[in-house]
Amino acid sequence: MSIERLRTNARDFTEGARRPLSTRGFNSNAGQAARTPVRSPKEIGEFYDRNSRVLTEVFAGSMHYGYWTGPDDDTGFAAASERLTAIMIEKLRVGPDDTVLDLGCGTGKPAVQLARATGARVVGVSVSAEEVELASALARSEGVADLVRFEFADATDLPFAPGSFDAVLALESVVHIPDRINVLQQIARVLRPGGRLALTDSITGRGAEGDEEAELAMAEVLDAWRHAPQVRAGNYPRFLREAGLVADEITDIAENVKYTYGKLYAAMDEYVRKHGDLPPDLARIFDLGDGVDWAEQEKEPQRDGIVIIAAHRSDTSR
Repeated sequence: MSIERLRTNARDFTEGARRPLSTRGFNSNAGQAARTPVRSPKEIGEFYDRNSRVLTEVFAGSMHYGYWTGPDDDTGFAAASERLTAIMIEKLRVGPDDTVLDLGCGTGKPAVQLARATGARVVGVSVSAEEVELASALARSEGVADLVRFEFADATDLPFAPGSFDAVLALESVVHIPDRINVLQQIARVLRPGGRLALTDSITGRGAEGDEEAELAMAEVLDAWRHAPQVRAGNYPRFLREAGLVADEITDIAENVKYTYGKLYAAMDEYVRKHGDLPPDLARIFDLGDGVDWAEQEKEPQRDGIVIIAAHRSDTSR
């Protein structure tokens, strides 16, 4: 995302208490890691308890990035988000005989789309009780409650037996977890041998010794969203290998998802015009983007972005 204005806005926010952060499961800028607090699953869940209803509205339903083919693609936010979900579903290669874990299910739209597209059974989990409630209501209203259910569960301590799932979908959920290897080990444990994983994660292309103000700005953005430090795409083969998974695809989609930022802030602005105020957490995020020229941002080289990871559990993984 554009840093020039964000770095200015970040000076308006104090860094607050910083907790020690293990570097076992990520490899990001030391400056960003030092400035980004570790958030517990409880804190992350409470963030979404407070904000999921509004986030569902401003994200046009799916609560994740959209996917656009380029600057001339005028697809709306909702359809672009569904497009990214469809891309991820295709990588799972599942059908009516399969059971899929949606790790970090949000308010349920991707799970509903997955069930409708494939006929697979879906179990969605979240650390937000509010999301579980909203997602369950969506499944009922969309007529897929026989295929889709949602549970309260922590991705770092999944309450499922080994080999319970044929595939795992993780759309922008591991971004909250500092130790990526830990959550990948949990995924490998609940996957059957040969089972597939498709996830998206937040990546950085910044050097090890980056611009201090830029690191501060990005750390403020990550903290506002309760995200862990970003990782480097090049470290994913090792992450997967250590978890007992085999990498099939690592694709940087920063140039496709970068249009999300401007559309999200426009949607937030529209929400303020319609309702008067954003919840305090989201007002902080909105203020961090105040004055950013998002059209110009889209023209800039994308040093930070999103990566798609597709992998499978090997027959010999633990």
